[in-house]
Amino acid sequence: MDTAAALQIARGAAAASKPPPASLPGSDPQRLAAIGASVRKRLDASPAAERVPALSLDMYVVHGFLSDQECAGLIGLVDADAKPSTILRAGADPNIRTSHTCKLPGAHPLIAEVEQRMADLLGIPIAQSETVQGQRYTQGQQFKIHNDYFAAGQPYSEAVAKEGGQRTWTAMVFLNEPEAGGSTHFPRAGVKVAPRAGTLLTWNNLDRQGLPNRATHHEGMQVEAGVKHILTKWFREREWKTSAESDALRH
Repeated sequence: MDTAAALQIARGAAAASKPPPASLPGSDPQRLAAIGASVRKRLDASPAAERVPALSLDMYVVHGFLSDQECAGLIGLVDADAKPSTILRAGADPNIRTSHTCKLPGAHPLIAEVEQRMADLLGIPIAQSETVQGQRYTQGQQFKIHNDYFAAGQPYSEAVAKEGGQRTWTAMVFLNEPEAGGSTHFPRAGVKVAPRAGTLLTWNNLDRQGLPNRATHHEGMQVEAGVKHILTKWFREREWKTSAESDALRH
C-alpha cells in the first residue's frame, strides 16, 4: 500500500506558537534531544520507514510491519482482556477516552516478538519502554485530543518521573480496518492517518530541543462503523519500572 492511500495531509495547519511546557523533574532535554536525533537518523536510513510530511514533528510510517496472521492473533489477545480505558489527567472530560484497553503480557511469544521488533526499529533498548497496550474502539468510541508526553506540574508528574521519566517516541500499529472512521488525527501537524491493518505509525513526542511538542497532540477519531483495534508502545527517557503510585492516579 502506498503512503498516499493511508495518509491524508491537511495542508495549512500551523503548530502552536506557545512555549513548550517545563520539563519533568529529573528530565534532561539534551539527553532527550539526543534520543530523538538517534531515532530520526535510524528511521531515515531504514528502507521500510517512510517519513510523513508533518508540520513541526518527526513522524514515520511502516507498512506491513505486522502480518495479517499476527494482527489476528493480537486482536484475540486484546479482546480477551480489554477493560474500560483510563487516563492520568485530573479533572478531564469523562468522555475523553471511551475505548477499552489492556496491557499485553511480555511473556507471550507473539507479544515478545512484536515488542522487540518495535524496539529494534527505533533503536531504543526495550528496557526503556512501557508494557505494550492493546486498545479496542467500537462504533461511537473515540479518544479526544490528548498528548502522549507528560507535562510538568501535574498530579502525576512526580510519579511518572520516578518510573522512567519522559516519554520519547510512541509506536502504534493498526491491527485492522473499521468499516468507517477511526482515523488518528494530528490537527496541529496537519496529518490524518486512516487505519490500515499491519501499518505502524511512530512519532517523537518531543521537539528537537528535547521539550514537549504540542504539535503531537492527537485524537483517535470516532469509529463510525465496525471496530478498530490498535497496539501502542511508549518509550521512556530512562529504564522503565512500573509504579503503583502512577497506577493509583489513573481514573
